[in-house]
Amino acid sequence: MLFPSVDDPEITADNWIHAGVLLLNASYEALTTIRAERAVVLLLGGAAETVADRQPHFPIRSKHLEMALPETIRLHRYIYLEHRILVADENSRATLGAILRRDQFRCGYCAGWARTVDHIRPRSRGGPNTWGNLIAACGPCNSHKADRTPEEAGMRLLWEPRAPKDMEKAQRRIWKDLATTTH
Repeated sequence: MLFPSVDDPEITADNWIHAGVLLLNASYEALTTIRAERAVVLLLGGAAETVADRQPHFPIRSKHLEMALPETIRLHRYIYLEHRILVADENSRATLGAILRRDQFRCGYCAGWARTVDHIRPRSRGGPNTWGNLIAACGPCNSHKADRTPEEAGMRLLWEPRAPKDMEKAQRRIWKDLATTTH
């Protein structure tokens, strides 16, 4: 992980700039986690607004300004992301880019650098484009496996592919918070 999680309680004057801030689209859909320094730039530039401040309160100070370190910010303008899929379960459809990011560009068979995605149950045998049936694969492993199952090819998966849950959890929390503030 590049920076502390949104829930990291140990924020100090030395590390606040690397803290994670949840970035929401204008529609309140979770997009990603960004560094606090980027969140402050978006806020000061007027591109976003604070939805929730980090608790306990942590002030960010400059010569002429003081603001609270945000936990969640929302963009003012909607960003359309065609490839973005909100995950509900293991059977949700997944994209090539999302699988590579989930597997951190590591081959699920040899842990080498992956640039392709493999269908664990081949498409020719009805294998779907789902989180549970796709895994990142390097070229040699993908070619060796070919149109076979891992067992038939004598290959072993290093991990069980699953749908990412971090954004789903964040999205449920956002909708719950919004529901409680509107009543």
